[in-house]
Amino acid sequence: MILRTLLILLSVGGATLAADDDGERVLFQFDNPDAAKEWQSVNDGVMGGRSDGRFKINEDKTMQFFGKLSLENNGGFASVRTRPSKLALKKGDTLVARVRGDGRKYNFNLYVPRPLTAFSYRADFETKKDEWIEVEIPLDDFEATSFGRVVQNQPLDPTEVSGLGILLGDKKAGPFRLEVEWIKVGTQKEERSLLKVECEGTYQHHLQGVCADKDAIYWCFTTTLVKTDRTGKLLKQVPVANHHGDLCHHDGKLYVAVNLGKFNDPAGNADSWVYVYDAETLKELARQEVQEVFHGAGGIGYRDGRFFIVGGLPDDVDENYVYEYDGEFKFVKKHFIQSGHTHLGIQTATFAHDRWWFGCYGTPSVLLVTDADFQMKGRYEFDCSLGIDGLSEGRLLSARGRCEKDKGCTGSVQVAMPDERTGLKHVTAGQGELE
Repeated sequence: MILRTLLILLSVGGATLAADDDGERVLFQFDNPDAAKEWQSVNDGVMGGRSDGRFKINEDKTMQFFGKLSLENNGGFASVRTRPSKLALKKGDTLVARVRGDGRKYNFNLYVPRPLTAFSYRADFETKKDEWIEVEIPLDDFEATSFGRVVQNQPLDPTEVSGLGILLGDKKAGPFRLEVEWIKVGTQKEERSLLKVECEGTYQHHLQGVCADKDAIYWCFTTTLVKTDRTGKLLKQVPVANHHGDLCHHDGKLYVAVNLGKFNDPAGNADSWVYVYDAETLKELARQEVQEVFHGAGGIGYRDGRFFIVGGLPDDVDENYVYEYDGEFKFVKKHFIQSGHTHLGIQTATFAHDRWWFGCYGTPSVLLVTDADFQMKGRYEFDCSLGIDGLSEGRLLSARGRCEKDKGCTGSVQVAMPDERTGLKHVTAGQGELE
């Protein structure tokens, strides 16, 4: 158990690492002027740009990052970053910061020793104008980037992180201001509520997929897209075309695998799409054709700037296919999984903890686990065919559902942990608290 008192204060290469009464470690705080020695400004002037980004330690013990962003001379970024220091991060950690901004979108950058120029791991966060908020970003959400573009096949090793930064590069010229009270590392508190959650309401068709962010759970019930809070309380629902399948969340948007044609037809006759929705409002934003998914798009996952779509198959096929698209949904490649036969292909997909996790129908239902390159790691009798999504702390979110005649269909999610024997194992009440 974590002691509910202040335990220890130590210095690691200039970064303050303190355990507070929530079990979080304080990486950086600004309670004395010397805190400025740990930070430095780096702006687009290093590339000929004209942005002006600075920082100062305020009397109210906060760091203020401020200046003016310029798009001249192909510039467009300003940043403040720590001087090199070991932060003692580990897999499953979550970065937590208390900030007050101007309503713009900023990035946290994590720096590691790499020969690539302008390389960092990056995750963005929104601010609310003139309002203090706490931002939580699991380390699993950071993507490898170079010059702001996603770099493939560069998973983050938290033990290598030797610096942290905050960057503004939203392509909006003009003044900016962000205050930071502290930066900590801990586990994601919201996941405590996800031990087991029932979705409020009943729906005409069965559950097809789920995904979650730090504030909400998103459920797709074939013809109804649903948003709840993390306790399952209904927030929004919208009718959608039949057949909406599995979904994933990225950068404030929901991406849903949709088939308007036939599933599992040997001759094809599918009509495969990805529909894009605003995660806040559930308003439809775009439709992207993915007709390469020959037997019907059913599931979707995201990794390193690319989308990966799975779907139905005729009953006589003894392998599975994954269709890779870039961030603009231009087709890249068809991948093969030597999985053996699964009933009607693959229904759900997520990339988490350096693995792909695929849920398949059947009696019993099947979980396929592959490495990042779709090489088989295991085949298990575990049912996540109605939804699978990654969480921090090495955990995943698995969905279940049922339909009753004259009553409708319901859904639920439960936290699961990888298990050598069963692939995944549901977390019970005694294991559910993240400390």
